[in-house]
Amino acid sequence: MKILFVTDIHDALKELRVLLSSTEADLYLLCGDILYHAFYDEDKIYQFVCLQEEFYSEAKQLDRKIMPYDLATEMLRYPERFKNDTEEWNLKAAEYRMLFHKAGKTMKEKYELIEELIEKYSNASCFMLPGNYDIDLRYTRLVHRDLHHKEVDLNGLKFAGYGGAPIATSGIPEKLAITYHESRENGNLYSEPEEFFEHCHPDVMVLHNPAYGFFDRVPTIGHVGSPGIRNYLDRQSASLVVSGHVHEDYGIARKKDGTILLNPSNFGGVDSPYGWQPGGIFAEITLNGRQFEKLVLRGLDGNQIYDFLEVTVQGEELKARALKDLEKSHLDLSGFVRDHAGQPVELFS
Repeated sequence: MKILFVTDIHDALKELRVLLSSTEADLYLLCGDILYHAFYDEDKIYQFVCLQEEFYSEAKQLDRKIMPYDLATEMLRYPERFKNDTEEWNLKAAEYRMLFHKAGKTMKEKYELIEELIEKYSNASCFMLPGNYDIDLRYTRLVHRDLHHKEVDLNGLKFAGYGGAPIATSGIPEKLAITYHESRENGNLYSEPEEFFEHCHPDVMVLHNPAYGFFDRVPTIGHVGSPGIRNYLDRQSASLVVSGHVHEDYGIARKKDGTILLNPSNFGGVDSPYGWQPGGIFAEITLNGRQFEKLVLRGLDGNQIYDFLEVTVQGEELKARALKDLEKSHLDLSGFVRDHAGQPVELFS
C-alpha cells in the first residue's frame, strides 16, 4: 500500500493541486494544519487577532474561563454587567462577532475549494485531519474525509486519527476549533486521545500533535507532545505513527517494538519565532501488509517534485540512502533518521 502523507499544508492550495495531479498513491493523508489564515485580507487578519487577544485578556482580568466570542456576546446582551467603557466594549464586541462569522465563512469556502481539488485531481482515497489552525471539519465540505476521533479500515489496515493541539491559535474562530481534551490536575492525567487509541488499537495512527518525546521538541521550550499518546505507545505497538505540528523537529524513528514514527516536515511555508520555514516537503510511505517497507522523502518546488531520501528497514534498524536530489532540500537532513535512542543514523549514497 502506497500512502502519501502531507502535513501542515498552511493554505498552500496551489501546491496541493500540483501534488495531487503529479503523484499516484493508494491513499492520501492530508493533515492539519490544513489552513493558515481565516481571511484573504491581511488587514482583517490583523484586526481579528487584535480583538481576539483583547477579549482573551479581558476574560483573564475578570477571572473567568470564557471564550472571546461568548464574552463579546454577553457584553452586548447584558451591558449593565460591564460598567467600565461600556460603549467602547460594545463596539468591539459587535466588531468581533462580525469578524468571527466572516472568518468561519471564509474558512468553509477554502475547505470547499480543497474538496473540489481532491475530486478533480486525486486518483485515490483521501482522508483529512484538522490541526489547531483549522475549524472542526464536521462543519465543512470535508466532513466525509474527516479522520478526527474516527477510525476507518482500508486494505486490511485500521487507520485512526486525532487532530488539534493543546494550544489556543490566534486568528482562528476559537469556538469552531477542535478541542484537544488532555489535561493534568493534581498530578493525574486525563487524555482523550489515549483513551481513543486504547479503544480502537489502530495499525496506523494519524496525529497532528505528536506523542511526547517523538518529534516534539521546540527550541527554548522543550518537549510539547502528548503524554497520553506517549503512554499508549509505551504499552502498545503500531505499524506507523504519523504527525506534524512541530516544524522544528522532523524525522523518522523506529521503536524497539517495530513502530515507525514520522514527521516529514511542513508542506506549506510558515512563520515562526525562528524565522520563515519554507515548505514543499511530503512523504511517500510503502507498507507491505502491516509492515513498514519504505519511505521516500520528497519535495515540491514549483511544478517539480524532487526525491531526497529513501529509508528502509534492515534487520532491526532503519537505513537511509541519499537520493539524487538531496542537495536541493532546504532541510538539514543529517539527523532525519534516528535510532532507538534518538541518535542520528548516518546516510549512505
